[in-house]
Amino acid sequence: MNFKNGWHKCTEFVVEQWRYFVAGIVFLIILFLLAFVISKQTTADENISGVYQDFQVDANVELNSLIVNYYNTYAAGDTNALSAYASPISDSEASYIKFLSQYIEAFNVVNVYSKPGLDDGSYLVSVHVKEKFVGVNTPAPGLEFFYVRTNENGMLYIDNSYGTYNQKENEITVDPKIQEVIEIYNQRNDVMKLKQKVEDELNEALAADPELNKFVTETIRGKIGEWKAQYKAQKDQQQAINDAKAKEAADAAAKAQQDAQAAAQAAAQAAEEEKNASTVVITTKVNVRDGASEASNVVGTLDGGTQVVKYSEENGFTKINWNGGRAYVKSDFIAAVDQPAAAAAPAPAAAAPANTTVTLSGTVNVRQSKDETSERVAVGMPGDTVTVLENSGDGWSRVSVKGIEGYMKTEFIN
Repeated sequence: MNFKNGWHKCTEFVVEQWRYFVAGIVFLIILFLLAFVISKQTTADENISGVYQDFQVDANVELNSLIVNYYNTYAAGDTNALSAYASPISDSEASYIKFLSQYIEAFNVVNVYSKPGLDDGSYLVSVHVKEKFVGVNTPAPGLEFFYVRTNENGMLYIDNSYGTYNQKENEITVDPKIQEVIEIYNQRNDVMKLKQKVEDELNEALAADPELNKFVTETIRGKIGEWKAQYKAQKDQQQAINDAKAKEAADAAAKAQQDAQAAAQAAAQAAEEEKNASTVVITTKVNVRDGASEASNVVGTLDGGTQVVKYSEENGFTKINWNGGRAYVKSDFIAAVDQPAAAAAPAPAAAAPANTTVTLSGTVNVRQSKDETSERVAVGMPGDTVTVLENSGDGWSRVSVKGIEGYMKTEFIN
């Protein structure tokens, strides 16, 4: 009974004080989350802790050597050699370096200021350099930033993605974490003081040497503008050439596809024609043409009695096998193999005897030889007298019309 009373009182206490229990649990959860966030922030701060350290000035021999080699090669305009010290170098920056190097006599590295970068073996570097231009006595002080990393062979190199040129042109994608560290670096008080110091030196040099002032503020700016315009024109021209080549390749591919489709269709049509093919006989000598019309080109002739493979008929012409291909002859001169040749076409009229005279009832061409495609040497008009000189029995007669000798179709002079 005492146990029951005690449990009952305990339950009542919990019910009455539930708000405080919930508040305590919430408080513990908040403490846990806060500790987690602080832990994460601490880890992040550790990664960028180098940016908050003091400068190391000319403290790394390998780093100094890298910077000096970079500037010497830059002044020479040798972008192939430069890629051993800085990478990547875009096409436009390579063109810019070659252009600018013709105005640079030499670089003098004054000091190399460095701090640890985001990852192991990397450095945030500011270089105090004096640039000597061709034909100008006073060198121009400057301050340039580099992000230096260690490659897989343990050698230092300049990650040119974060160089001055790409920071302006944004041609190469950068790591946002590294970019964030660089922004913090540039806002540090010691970096700002260094920038101001070098800027003051430059202003003093410009004020002391009007020739340097004119070169920096006018001459080189104008030259850079000319280079930009020329480079853009070259890129546009190359792009136009590339586009033309791409279009030509696309057109060639499209034509090849169309040709392949046409060849497939022709093959399918030929296969279908072969299924329905039959053998026929030529009833008399006939012209073979490349199309189903009398205006089509004559590609040869077939003698009467020649058997050929027939595929189809079109516009009064029959499509036949011609040397493995397709050609056409007039259907009037075609007969089935088992059909007498005389039934396929009307029997020719009896030829007029030689040395007889015939009066034409219509207009008839006189040819140079026994062929409808032969050159026309004369034209017989209705009422003209034709002298038959010879009958060859092959549908043609040698005649004389108006004193001109030639050949006329026998059927027109009977």
